[in-house]
Amino acid sequence: MSVSNVRTEETGVPQLPTGLLTIQPPPDRTAAAGPGNLLATLIPMMGSVGVMVFMAMSNGQNPQMMIAGGAMAGAMLLMVGFNIYRQVGGHRQAVNTTRREYLAYLAEMRDTVRTAARMQRRHTSWRLPDPGSLVLVAEEGSRLWEREQGAADLLAVRIGTSTQDLSMDLESPELPPLADPDAVCLSALNRFLVTHATVDNMPFGVPLGALSHIEVAGNPEDACAEVRSMAVHAAVFVPPTLLKIAVLCSEAARSRWEWIKWLPHARSSEESDALGAARLLATNMADLTDLLGEDVTTRDGFSPRDDGTAWPHVLLIVDDFAVPANTRLGSREGTKGVTVITMPTSWGALTSPSTLRLLLRPGVGGERGQIEAILLDSAPVVGVPDALSIEQAEATARRLAPWSETERPEADSPAGRSDPKRAVDLMELLDIGDIRDFDPERQWARRMGRDRLRVPFAVTPEGIPVTLDIKESAEQGVGPHGLLIGATGSGKSEVLRTLTLALALTHSPEQLNFVLVDFKGGATFAGMADLPHVSAMISNLESELSLVDRMQDALRGEMVRRQELLRSAGNYANVSDYEADRIAGKHQSPPLPALFIVLDEFSELLSAKPDFIDTFVAVGRLGRSMWIHLLLASQRLEEGRLRGLDSHLSYRVGLKTFSASESRTVLGVPDAFELPPFPGVGYLKAGTESMTRFRASYVAAPPPARRHSAASAQRAGAPAAPIRVLPFTSLPQLDLDDAASVLPVDSGPFVMPGDERWSDMSELDIAVQRMKGKGTPAHQVWLPPLDVPETLDRLMPDVAVDPRLGLVSAAWRERGPLRVPVGIKDLPLEQRRELLELDFSGAGGNLTIIGGPLTGKSTALRTLVMSLSLTNTPDEVQFYIMDFGGGTFASFEGAEHIAGVATRDHPDTVFRMVAELEGIIADRERYFRANRIDSMTTYREGRAQGRFNDGYGDVFLIIDGWASVRADFEDLEARLQALIARSLTFGVHVVLSSGRWMDLRQPIRDVMGNRLELRLGDPSESELARGTNSAIARRVPEKRPGRGIDVGMHDVLWALPRADGDQNPATLAAGVSTTLEKIAKSWPGRPGPKLRLLPTQITLDELHTAAPEATGLMLGIEESRLGALTFDPAQESHLYLLGDAKSGKSSFLRAFSRELRRAYTADQAQLFVVDFRRALLGEVPEEYLAGYLTTREQADDEISGLAEFLATRRPGNDVTPDQLRDRSWWKGAEAWVLVDDYDMVATNAGNPLAPLQPLMAQAQDIGLHIIVTRRSGGASRGMYEPILQTMTELGSSGVLLSGNPDEGALIGRVKPMKSPPGRAQYVTRETGRVVAQLAWAPPQQ
Repeated sequence: MSVSNVRTEETGVPQLPTGLLTIQPPPDRTAAAGPGNLLATLIPMMGSVGVMVFMAMSNGQNPQMMIAGGAMAGAMLLMVGFNIYRQVGGHRQAVNTTRREYLAYLAEMRDTVRTAARMQRRHTSWRLPDPGSLVLVAEEGSRLWEREQGAADLLAVRIGTSTQDLSMDLESPELPPLADPDAVCLSALNRFLVTHATVDNMPFGVPLGALSHIEVAGNPEDACAEVRSMAVHAAVFVPPTLLKIAVLCSEAARSRWEWIKWLPHARSSEESDALGAARLLATNMADLTDLLGEDVTTRDGFSPRDDGTAWPHVLLIVDDFAVPANTRLGSREGTKGVTVITMPTSWGALTSPSTLRLLLRPGVGGERGQIEAILLDSAPVVGVPDALSIEQAEATARRLAPWSETERPEADSPAGRSDPKRAVDLMELLDIGDIRDFDPERQWARRMGRDRLRVPFAVTPEGIPVTLDIKESAEQGVGPHGLLIGATGSGKSEVLRTLTLALALTHSPEQLNFVLVDFKGGATFAGMADLPHVSAMISNLESELSLVDRMQDALRGEMVRRQELLRSAGNYANVSDYEADRIAGKHQSPPLPALFIVLDEFSELLSAKPDFIDTFVAVGRLGRSMWIHLLLASQRLEEGRLRGLDSHLSYRVGLKTFSASESRTVLGVPDAFELPPFPGVGYLKAGTESMTRFRASYVAAPPPARRHSAASAQRAGAPAAPIRVLPFTSLPQLDLDDAASVLPVDSGPFVMPGDERWSDMSELDIAVQRMKGKGTPAHQVWLPPLDVPETLDRLMPDVAVDPRLGLVSAAWRERGPLRVPVGIKDLPLEQRRELLELDFSGAGGNLTIIGGPLTGKSTALRTLVMSLSLTNTPDEVQFYIMDFGGGTFASFEGAEHIAGVATRDHPDTVFRMVAELEGIIADRERYFRANRIDSMTTYREGRAQGRFNDGYGDVFLIIDGWASVRADFEDLEARLQALIARSLTFGVHVVLSSGRWMDLRQPIRDVMGNRLELRLGDPSESELARGTNSAIARRVPEKRPGRGIDVGMHDVLWALPRADGDQNPATLAAGVSTTLEKIAKSWPGRPGPKLRLLPTQITLDELHTAAPEATGLMLGIEESRLGALTFDPAQESHLYLLGDAKSGKSSFLRAFSRELRRAYTADQAQLFVVDFRRALLGEVPEEYLAGYLTTREQADDEISGLAEFLATRRPGNDVTPDQLRDRSWWKGAEAWVLVDDYDMVATNAGNPLAPLQPLMAQAQDIGLHIIVTRRSGGASRGMYEPILQTMTELGSSGVLLSGNPDEGALIGRVKPMKSPPGRAQYVTRETGRVVAQLAWAPPQQ
């Protein structure tokens, strides 16, 4: 049986056997044969004998029969005896066999346990070697100061040997309750467990970090020998940076500790003398305090060492000296990070758990004494003490003396001896000297043949350099592609950095370029972006998966670029031939360096983007001829992850893995799982060759100190100088006579002039700085992602003030009309970027921008407006803006190019804007027809030549928030749809934005020639990236305003609407205002046409002045062309008006009556005014007033009489056709019935106007006109009243003033809306709905 859980390392460091050793229980006692077995044999035999006797007796006369019977009986008895003997002998043999087998088993287990004990002894003796061997350890040097910060045994020191438990647990078998084990086997088992459960003479030690005081009590000589052993042990294995050893003794005891002066650990960092750093040996407390410094003497009270405890740890040896109790070092509590060793001659009971007492007892008869280690609340440990003479201690200390705190001998074992920690500096492996002196121009000599792409990056445990040659096997390499797997803490990132840096230091950018990819965005390649070799530095792909697709395009683009270069240079089959001919001068094409792609965490990448494996396979297939090399690294490797790619991975590197199965997947064997936990240790397997174990160099640490001393540098080349020899003692040495002639002793590494600039930098950082900016820059495979938006002055760098045109870009004007840049387009497949251009001069004259909330739609629209403003004058383009996006266009209001800005809270402005555009299209259509203009192109050319001008250039309608049009302006969508359908023909361009494509009806989508998408709320709704391209819409990053895709499904980033060079979005508002001010100041002409709005109030006099040629009764001014709104009594007889209180109903009747008086004489028109509220009292002169009716009774009488009178005007049978035509069969004034507040007139009590209802159809023939005003509240029901219903049936015009939209459609499909007083919707069957401002007539004074 072998010892379990014990690994035999190639390193030579003995391993501690651990685990559980289960002992088999003893066999049960072998039972002896009982009486039953004997009787079973005896009874048949006795029966047979009885039969024989009976037969013999029956034939008594036959002597032969008697003899035969006796013989048979004797034989039977003999057989019975033999059987009894055989059974007894068999039982004895079974017992012996069982015991022999179990004892043989215990013998095997004894060999196993003894082997474990020997391994335990070797391991413990390695960690805590015998004091006598310390001088050899110091001389050999490979283990000197081997303990590192963080090691569990960092401050462990040996104090002797003792009997200790076996490191493996011997599990005693449990016997069942009714078990009857063999007594001999059970006794052997008990003796085995008692004997082998412990191991004698095993070294044991104590951790200094957990102890504040150690008392070594006993014979003074023995105590000093023990303390010397402890101090020297700590000095040999713990570096001076982590441990200081100080001695406080009396003058009489100084000679016992004079040897301490040789230890580097006993050099003060606070005081110095003529010999250099002062030695930490003092004979009084004041000197000791000065030597240790405040950093030690002011520490807090003692607590066991943890991560917060300061370094170095101080081991203070006190001999024949009483430390004052009122000092921190002498307090009973102790000092944090300090262990005080005293040698008392008397002692009392232990009271502190952090105090260890070592009692030394002398030996008897020349035997070695005993040591008893006592801790509070712990069982004493008895053993044999260590001892070290002064001579041995000094011999060991002298071997440590040459080394300072920052210098030490090489930690590696001699070449050829296996050492798992062996590591060599990369600069030493590359043989390039100190990295601080690296000269790229000298080191970057072109590598040819075998040396190309071949570098050492590690050493074997025996010190042999390990090289990696990433060339393909045909060129004697192990490449071109490889795999590296390493668990967390295995040094995977460091190996990648070391390998990359080694290649960069030995190859110029003309020979080798890098693509460095870190999927998780860690620090794998941090600081390497400045290398001139780097073609791409890609990180943090995990948080932004859209960049993975971009990287995929970039790699494919690089392969395409290399293929095109080979083809254009002469149809070369591979880069090797291409480069050979280029160097020979056969073609002048650019260099094509090898491209080394290093991808960290590729397994995570494939989990997020499984289809990326196709790109890896493509690189694996074409990489050989294209000089593209691939190294994939990850923490884990799942089975089947490398489908199709594993055949291309010609070399594999396995660091320490998480499991044996992962090691088998990578290397074919589980060895990588069993590697020691040292960063950078792994196996390299190339093809079918055997594996090579290595440890990679470490480049993330500062470079090693230069190997020259300051003193030698001073003396180099100098004339001989007198040499002063001073005694080296523990006492301070002062050379007062000639201190200046004594050269200072170096306390640190030599620093050359200029080295201070590298003081805080690692080897990697220094190497990058030395190579930065040198050589030919690498071709950029990866352009940084679109992140920071450009400004318009960067897209149009020639923007300048022109005396005639203002602030414009001449270059973009020359490209053609209405062609403008609005952002950046990313083309990773082509490894370039270009401007995002929009051309509005042709079929793409309309633009749709779709994006989710806060994706930059409003800013994109502002950019478009600003870009057009910087390429066209206010005479050439005008903008009508509907700002439903939150007021982002507020700063554009009043700008030179802006005709008007309408917002949601000003619906009248919105409708007026649409009406203006409808009027522009209608007027331009007539203008084109009159001037025989066939297209907008002809118009633009003629307008530039001065032949055509209708007052407008290209007109842009900007709608920011199309969803608001549908939600808040229901009637507007149909009008806009009709406008968009024919707008481009007449130079009206529609640019709209919305949150979803579903907000746009299909007819509108069809006429939008330009389409751009920002990040959608649901990318699956994309219209630009559908079907197999749906992933393109998903890769648009979130929370990146301005990012989107165009029709070609390229990533785009909109520019900022400013021309001040500031790319900070936080100051965008100020930048927009500044740019608009520059445009305004630079434009020499008049501003462009502005949106004409309906006035909020207009009088009849102003109305007649504005439209003197109008005919009919003037009601107000309509919005389409701001012309007069008239009522022609010859065409219409009746009119009704609906509106809320204070909306202008009575004012309308006043203005209407005044218009009647203007148009007709009193003989031509007589007015019947029904005014229950008397709002029109005194308004109508007496000569025109036929009746002023303020009560129902008056109204009943007068209206009934009027109805009877008008009935007489009905044409009779004798009326001729001419009379009917000119209405000449009667004479007199026409009757005008003006009713204010009709809802008060027509009630449930009756309607005074009811007698007129039968006459309304013949109103034109009999001269009857009814003008009614009513409140809009409840009008939807009131419209079914007979008079109003008859008006509706007759097609009379209706007027809607301000009202509540919740009333629903009141006149046809027109709903009331909130509007200022006098603002009306005039609805007729001929013209439909017309918005107008009714004339205002103040009451008579």
